[in-house]
Amino acid sequence: MASNVLTSSILQTVSTTMHSSPSDSDSLNTTMHSSPGGRDFVFDNIPERLTIGIITLIISMVGIFGNSLTIFAVFLSRKLRTITNVFVVNLAVADLLTCMVLPWNAVGVLYPPSDEYPLPDMICKFAALVLYTCAGCSVYTLAAISINRYFLITRQSKRYRAFYSRTKMATIVTVVWIWPLLVALVPPLCGLGELGFTAKYSSCTHDTSHPLSDYYSMLQAALLFPVPLTIIVVCYVKVFLHLKSHHRNMKDQVNREVSENASVSQASLSNRHSVVVYPTPTEKRKQLSRRQVEITKNLFYVVVVFLICILPYGICLMIPPSDPLIPWVATIFLLNSCLNWMIYATKHPHFKTVYRLILNCQCAKIPEQSAFLRSFRSTFAR
Repeated sequence: MASNVLTSSILQTVSTTMHSSPSDSDSLNTTMHSSPGGRDFVFDNIPERLTIGIITLIISMVGIFGNSLTIFAVFLSRKLRTITNVFVVNLAVADLLTCMVLPWNAVGVLYPPSDEYPLPDMICKFAALVLYTCAGCSVYTLAAISINRYFLITRQSKRYRAFYSRTKMATIVTVVWIWPLLVALVPPLCGLGELGFTAKYSSCTHDTSHPLSDYYSMLQAALLFPVPLTIIVVCYVKVFLHLKSHHRNMKDQVNREVSENASVSQASLSNRHSVVVYPTPTEKRKQLSRRQVEITKNLFYVVVVFLICILPYGICLMIPPSDPLIPWVATIFLLNSCLNWMIYATKHPHFKTVYRLILNCQCAKIPEQSAFLRSFRSTFAR
């Protein structure tokens, strides 16, 4: 049904563009020049709508594939069932749900400009609720991952495992889902905005014609972005400073070893039969340097890509006159749903191995197979 609606929507949109008169074209291309502040903006530019609609569908397909692969990999391999990967899977689930409802948003964008959603309104309301909840869940899950990495690198193993007990992990994951759901659902129930189709952007978000729509946007931005953003930046900066200090201490230790070895070498010259075993400080230094560079690169990718995807949308939500930018920054925000699994999973060597085996249909070679996979293989072998 969805594919038929999308196909007909594209055909109708293209047909409207080809047969529109000059006056119609002028009205359709009323963009950010509608008013100085952009408050009368309506997203009815046909080429832009087609572009964003197609990009949205691509994000949906790539995200469904990648996030499903991440969940499937952890499900099949016990080696991937670590504390950190609990958050990675939670992030993948949120991104997967986001990508699964994106086609319903694409329907509104690809359909000719209208004041009504082409499908039942409840579908659009549900899609909006899922999008807002999963977006908030993704942001807070990224913050939980940054805290987890901070404790993992800067704390002892016993304290780390004590802090991340099963009960605490379940509590954290529950809060990460419940809080964004409340932020998305409670304000509309109290009359502050309304979830559903917005003719202004032709998307399933919230009705911008509602008199309190701007307050709903600003409330979401204030409750879903500043806190996790601060947590992420602070944690990664502390991790970087800790690693930098550790690297400096290791360098000093290597220099002391070099001095001690030089003294031992001089003393051994008086005894030809003595055997001096030289450590390899250069190799230690190179190994540490490679590790530092890799960690720094990963942190750089995580922070920069996250900020590029999230910040523009959060800022625009808090500045109502930025309406003409909303469709584009929202698309950049959604792009994060098909990139997170690459950043947090494919950099991991075990994930790479399991990914390759799954895609090559060699699940029998997956290391430390889960009970389900072993049972399935034994049943299939019979």
